[in-house]
Amino acid sequence: MIRPAQLALIAALLTAGAANAQAPAPAAPPAPPPPYGPNITFEQAMQVAAASNAEAAKRKLGATIAIVDTSGALVYYQRGAGAAGTAEAFATRKAVAAVKERHATNVDQARLKADPAPTAFLPDFFPFGGGFPIVIDGKVVGAIGETGGADEDVARAGASIFH
Repeated sequence: MIRPAQLALIAALLTAGAANAQAPAPAAPPAPPPPYGPNITFEQAMQVAAASNAEAAKRKLGATIAIVDTSGALVYYQRGAGAAGTAEAFATRKAVAAVKERHATNVDQARLKADPAPTAFLPDFFPFGGGFPIVIDGKVVGAIGETGGADEDVARAGASIFH
């Protein structure tokens, strides 16, 4: 015969086991963003633009490209043939958001989809893919924003040349 004290112990063990089984593992904290480095030079920006333009040419796209330094100041800009009137603003805002947040703008796109409420007050939030930080020697030196088609791939091609 089971005594009341034993029954209480069994119930406590079963409850604790069930609670532990249902509790999700805590998510690992996100990695900190890379630190800022010296500003991208015009010559480096030209290399980034050339790599992005090569990717756009493979896809037969006209790319509008903005490259900014760590403060968000424009270092390089080109307007794609036949680009919409909003292209300059979109490319530049993508680049500024990527350098200020020190992550790709597609991260903000995913954040907006997951929970739109807190994103409305982020000052450099621009939830459109096609903006990437440019990292040299582990440090953010600037960012690229691209619009005109295949934004993610064209911008990534330029941003990744120094890796």
